[in-house]
Amino acid sequence: MVSYRQIRSEYQTHSPVEAVFVDHYAKMLSPLLTPIFVRLGTLPNRVTVYMMITGLAGGVLFAIPAVIAKVCGLVLIHLWYVLDCSDGEVARITKKFSRFGTEIDYTAHMVNHPVLNMAFVYSLITLHRYNALWLLALGLLCISAELVLRLQTSFYHIYEMKMGGAIEDASDRSAMKALLGHAVQFFSMYPNFALLFPIVYIVDVFAGTPLAVGYMVLHTVVSCVVAVRASWKWVRTIEKIA
Repeated sequence: MVSYRQIRSEYQTHSPVEAVFVDHYAKMLSPLLTPIFVRLGTLPNRVTVYMMITGLAGGVLFAIPAVIAKVCGLVLIHLWYVLDCSDGEVARITKKFSRFGTEIDYTAHMVNHPVLNMAFVYSLITLHRYNALWLLALGLLCISAELVLRLQTSFYHIYEMKMGGAIEDASDRSAMKALLGHAVQFFSMYPNFALLFPIVYIVDVFAGTPLAVGYMVLHTVVSCVVAVRASWKWVRTIEKIA
């Protein structure tokens, strides 16, 4: 049986600077669940399905106005991302990889992200502090930007497999630009938003602050800018291939 330390050192993927801030937190918890799945013989794809179900349940519960429901939803939303880390660990330990598994994971995110966003928007509406139509428009814009970014990620993954290499980035790598890039990634990467927003929202409920709606606006604006830039980069890449 693999140990917690072994999973952390051998079966998790790490980068020098994690773009997904919440990975540091989720990857400390996922090795607690991964050995259970391995011991039970649970396939990685099934863990992904559990992840999708957990995300849906978390979104539904968080949309319910009762505070206890929102707390339960918050817990399930965090479990959703822990399971998202765990399915990869199970796959690496059992060496059961498949293209179908990648597609299931991609589909799970395409389903979960819009549901979570609408749950967040509805929760803001139930506070009766902001204009409902404005919040719905914000939510749709947020979902649209997220879908564009997910499609761009899929495109570049296919490009790298078919063309045999990553797309070159000739941008300036100055320290200031790198710092700005990390800040943009922090606010645009969806897992950061999905896990942090419920916490900020619950703080707002008791403190009467507008931090949650401000966070959603900032995430949406940054995501839209990143989506436009990624789309332009995609067009230029297509032109080079043609």
